[in-house]
Amino acid sequence: MNYLMLGLWSLTRWKRHSLLVLITFGLFSGSACQLCKKKHIWVPPSPASEAYRSCELNNVSQVFFSNAGSPVSANPSSELFNCMEESYQVACNSKSPPQAVDTYYASLVRSWIFICRYRNYLHLDDQNYRAWDIYHSSLAEIISNGQKSGRLNLQKGLLVQTPIGMEWVPIRFNEFAWPVDSFNELIPVGFYYDKNLRHQYTECGLGCPVVAVRKNRCHSSLANTYFLKQTPFAATAILFPNIQPWLGATQKIQPEESSEVGLVLYDPLKVLSVRYGTTSYRLAADITAPLGILGQQTNWNPVEEYTRPETDPSLAGLRMLEPYQPGKIPILFVHGLFSDPQTYLEMANQIRAQADLKEKYQIWVYRYPTGGNFFLSAAQLRNQLAALVAECSVQDKDNCLQRMVIIGHSLGGLVAKLQVTTSGTALWNSVARAPLDQVIANPEERQRLAEQFFFEPSPYIKTAVFIATPNKGSPWAKRPVGKVASKIVKYSPQQTKRHRALIQRNPGIFSSPMQRRSPTNIDLMHPDNELLHTIQNLPLAPWVQSYAIAGTGGSFCSRMGPSDGVITIHSATTPAACKTFYVDAIHTDILRHDETISIVSQILRFNVTQAQPVSLP
Repeated sequence: MNYLMLGLWSLTRWKRHSLLVLITFGLFSGSACQLCKKKHIWVPPSPASEAYRSCELNNVSQVFFSNAGSPVSANPSSELFNCMEESYQVACNSKSPPQAVDTYYASLVRSWIFICRYRNYLHLDDQNYRAWDIYHSSLAEIISNGQKSGRLNLQKGLLVQTPIGMEWVPIRFNEFAWPVDSFNELIPVGFYYDKNLRHQYTECGLGCPVVAVRKNRCHSSLANTYFLKQTPFAATAILFPNIQPWLGATQKIQPEESSEVGLVLYDPLKVLSVRYGTTSYRLAADITAPLGILGQQTNWNPVEEYTRPETDPSLAGLRMLEPYQPGKIPILFVHGLFSDPQTYLEMANQIRAQADLKEKYQIWVYRYPTGGNFFLSAAQLRNQLAALVAECSVQDKDNCLQRMVIIGHSLGGLVAKLQVTTSGTALWNSVARAPLDQVIANPEERQRLAEQFFFEPSPYIKTAVFIATPNKGSPWAKRPVGKVASKIVKYSPQQTKRHRALIQRNPGIFSSPMQRRSPTNIDLMHPDNELLHTIQNLPLAPWVQSYAIAGTGGSFCSRMGPSDGVITIHSATTPAACKTFYVDAIHTDILRHDETISIVSQILRFNVTQAQPVSLP
């Protein structure tokens, strides 16, 4: 043991904190091993090898050939097929991005001519499948190399070499909520993995699924404040080439084919099929891929943000995953302890995969440092939510903003609860022995205390869902691991100095826990915490319908009784809930559990049926 302790304390202070957090979190929630796993994988699309035949492309062929009418020729042209194959092999050996754009464009044109002019509708042979492989693989390479070489300008078009010279292929955007200047980068979808995603929602059809990335620019204050620095969203690219330069002088393309020429980006959340000439085709799609890209973001350090909650305040705040859309109700996700909004990826993924919910809801998320001041995080959300609704309300014609749904997991459930309850003087009286106006503090400190301890419920939230929420605390918080977890939270020197000065100027006014230090969120979850007891009894807004979801998958912990391994059923339930659901899942998996998502989906549908919000006082 002595050697072990000597080895531990020989580490740097930062490494000691990291190790203690990993050990503590492993005991506290049973998932520290997830911090060490490879969480995210993103692999670009693979080139279409000669023997490659994907299930997706088979289905694409079947869709085209079952809808496309009479054949032009009874047999595909072997000469054109060989030319197409040779062109693709040349493209695969390109030495530079500009050369790759031109050679892959040539192979794409030849595959498109083969598909449109010489396909055999009656017999789907290997040549048919191969043509589709080459078309989609070439398109993915054109998009990637076009951006690398500067030949693809997402606001202007695609510059390519043809047999008669350089040509600009126009770019068009179809049915997007995002403005054109939001398309800053396109990432072709290949293979990806994220531990928070259990399902991948794709559709076979025409086109190359891509992730469009909006990089935060100074277009407007709303854009910069309420979007991620890089916001990914789904798109599907189809390149309708100008094949005339590749045809003989006696061959002319049809007028409708000429009008379709361009690189077209479609929103797969809105568009299910596309037309080319007189034929309608199913659109390829991957609506999960943007969430897979979202999981790649590496600007979150769970150890640092827990132990040093004031490390980077710019990372915290309310964010939208898409532009505000009138007629859609916001769902606001609030994450739990030692977590971030990525834990909601699967729930968001499944909600957007359900046609009726996709049409009625838009997703907002709130991120906050989970080791620090719980009341400060709740106040920040309250202020930002009011500001965002004020900006969006000009467009809100059907009161959708007043039917908002807030969903909080674990500690996030308590943050959510403070958005739908009335404080009165109860919270303040649990930490102070004198009214706020008798406290000696500068105006900034007084305002900060007022925002944290005195508030009214948000008038916009109609439904609240509390998932594995520690309404009565957690037994882990009063055990040694909980005490360690609380002690390793370190506020900034400035915050510590401000708190000490406030206590010294007001002797005997604040409660003993407040006098010792600014409380942490682990302190709050102690079952005997007076503040937690006060929160339990805060009155819920009369217009809010609340639901509780409790996990039972950790009931094997005999010392806790029925629980999810962290929060007991007794703590996760509340008399204020109009209905309580039970899910056989542990605390860290309950958000990704299909039964949980099914319950949330039912609640969302019920919320939609409430045509008009309850009249507010």
